[in-house]
Amino acid sequence: MGAGRNAFEFRGLEFHSSRMWQWAQVDRALALMRELGLNALIFHQNDLTDQLVLPGKWFPEELMWKINPVRMHTIGNNRHYVNRVVAAAKELGIDFYVEVKELWFPDALPDVVPGLRNSDGSLCPHNPFFREFLHEKYRELVDAVPGLAGVIVSAGTRESKVSISANRCGCERCRTNTPLDWYTGLLQSIYDPLSERGKLLAVRDFAYTAEVQSTMITAADRVSQEIVVTLKNAPHDYYPNFPDNPKIGSCGAHRQWVEFDGWGQFYGLGFFPVSVVEDMQKRMRRCRDLHVDGVWVRTDWEVITDGGAFNSFNLVNVFGAALFSADPETDADEVYRRWLSYGLLSPLKPASALEAASPPLPAAFQQIVSMMKTSWTVMEKATYVRGHVFNEDDQFPNSVERAFDMMVRIHGRDEWEPGASSRLEPTPENLDAIFAEKREAVILVRKIAASFDSAALGVNPGLASEIDTVLDLYTWYVRGFEVCARLCFLAKRAESTAAGSDAAELERAAAELRDFRDGMMARMANTHYPHYVYWLLDEKRLWELAADGERRLANMRGGARS
Repeated sequence: MGAGRNAFEFRGLEFHSSRMWQWAQVDRALALMRELGLNALIFHQNDLTDQLVLPGKWFPEELMWKINPVRMHTIGNNRHYVNRVVAAAKELGIDFYVEVKELWFPDALPDVVPGLRNSDGSLCPHNPFFREFLHEKYRELVDAVPGLAGVIVSAGTRESKVSISANRCGCERCRTNTPLDWYTGLLQSIYDPLSERGKLLAVRDFAYTAEVQSTMITAADRVSQEIVVTLKNAPHDYYPNFPDNPKIGSCGAHRQWVEFDGWGQFYGLGFFPVSVVEDMQKRMRRCRDLHVDGVWVRTDWEVITDGGAFNSFNLVNVFGAALFSADPETDADEVYRRWLSYGLLSPLKPASALEAASPPLPAAFQQIVSMMKTSWTVMEKATYVRGHVFNEDDQFPNSVERAFDMMVRIHGRDEWEPGASSRLEPTPENLDAIFAEKREAVILVRKIAASFDSAALGVNPGLASEIDTVLDLYTWYVRGFEVCARLCFLAKRAESTAAGSDAAELERAAAELRDFRDGMMARMANTHYPHYVYWLLDEKRLWELAADGERRLANMRGGARS
């Protein structure tokens, strides 16, 4: 498929889980990328450079034979594999990028570099050694993978091994250097060895606050205007109902790439069928209007093995991202038509099973599209609370405190929409709106499950049966969030008012949650689904939440409950 005059220059597809190390899955993705005109393949693993580079300056072969020959040979194997991927992609006109988090290093590094650890065991992010380490690591990476097009790095995240975002060191360097100094030094150490060999550096804005986001872009300004700035379509993470990332179009002279999630990291892990096609189109149009140079779509997530967009109805979102990256004015119905022509895939088959796609009958088009579009409304009303992230990695909350951590502190909207968390206060008006939202989700999902006619799709009976199973499990999932929300918010209400009537409501909510949990356990007994289904419908979390509600109730009533 050719790209038109409205096309983004960079049009990518990302692997972020262990699927990237399975050739059959990469090969399938490359074939679809060619068909859809995508021109960049991204392998994203936090420590991917450390899977390809020793580095030899600190881990020479003679030392590796003594301390870890397995790692040495694994790296040798990984290099051959990745270079084969690079070659296969190049044959199709597709560039290859690695995406990582920094600072990252092999676990043995502090053992071979004397004095790297402080006396309390912490590591100083401002230690000048790390700049030398990064420079050498990326120089060696380019030697190991010469066909590499570039590196995408997250440098503002507390998920890396060493970062000022989670700094435990209090030395003089840490007290006198600024975050901007640290980010600048880190980017310079990576940029120099890459630019010397004609490789691109892109820096991600994976930041939890607007302040850190701005600091990262300023650091890129200091180093080079050639650095690309990559931005998630929504701030902080892939929340489909969050506002647009405010930094899009505001990165100075830097080229900008914008990331999208096509799988469902925050809307059902690809197991439940959810279309975000229309949202992608709206946001990509905005990206084009703001002179963004590239977009890409993620197809899985590092935490979940053997699952991704390529064994899911959510492959439609990958089609949407690809077709809109070629032209954001593409008719959305064309996206659905192209997807259905390719065929349906069941999430009840693990990704590594490599099920063949099954195209449905043309007459089934409207039924499938209607279900996919309505499902986003279901998912938003079920797993979010008035726009706030209520799920924990798509799981039920397992305590009241954890639920509010997710909504307000970890995935909070207030940083991007001041005052948004006021909609979560346990006032009667807010509770009415919250519980109505959850009830609407239950009604909608049950309507989908009851009315969807899988027999009319014209696919093989096994796939039709699996679709029915997925939709049935969907009703349990959505109902689960309804009973969880009732307990969490009624607990907050009862604790804020200390009223007997509110305590009684909480007691009923805990009983309701336990009854639901028992019913779900009976539904899941003696089943044999892929493991991620049990992640989504984890009965232990429901038990923990019910117990938490009952402990709070006992505390309010001044007694301990057995």
